[in-house]
Amino acid sequence: MHVPLPELPEKRTRDRDRMETMNNIEKIITEYGTDIYSFCVYITGDKDAADDLYQQTFLTVIEKDELDPERNPKSYLLSIAVNLWKNQRRKYLWRRQKVNVVCFGEEEIETVQDASQSVEDSVLRAAEAEELRKQVQKLPDKMRVVILMHFMEDLSIEEIAEILKIPEGTVKSRIHQAKRKLKEGLR
Repeated sequence: MHVPLPELPEKRTRDRDRMETMNNIEKIITEYGTDIYSFCVYITGDKDAADDLYQQTFLTVIEKDELDPERNPKSYLLSIAVNLWKNQRRKYLWRRQKVNVVCFGEEEIETVQDASQSVEDSVLRAAEAEELRKQVQKLPDKMRVVILMHFMEDLSIEEIAEILKIPEGTVKSRIHQAKRKLKEGLR
């Protein structure tokens, strides 16, 4: 006959603390998960990298076990995400720099330096995209909805008209007016 050993009080306390931490994290994910994920997408510029950063952020919170739901958890989560992202970028840049020094001759290094100009171009494109987002947000709701449906969701004019229950001509008109306002706003 096997007699189970009684649980030690400290083990019960640890288990209870662990359950409380997991419940807190679950609540935090429910409340702030979307905001943290959006931030990860924005900061990485890549959905897969954002998924990894998002998961790593919450794994770090679990490992550190320092989450205090009473003290602005969103700020705490954002700071962890930023620090993880900075560390990843630093490691990536260091490895890239190390590879460039070891593997490339002068001609190849010039090519790599020319590639950094494309980084500048991508920064400019990102700034332009941000300005476009701001201008889209300034549009009246009727125009903003059709612009987002048409250009972000890739819906046809017919599909938009069907969803909004308005004539196709109205959709075309709103798209045209919105484009005109966006051009004016971006000048």
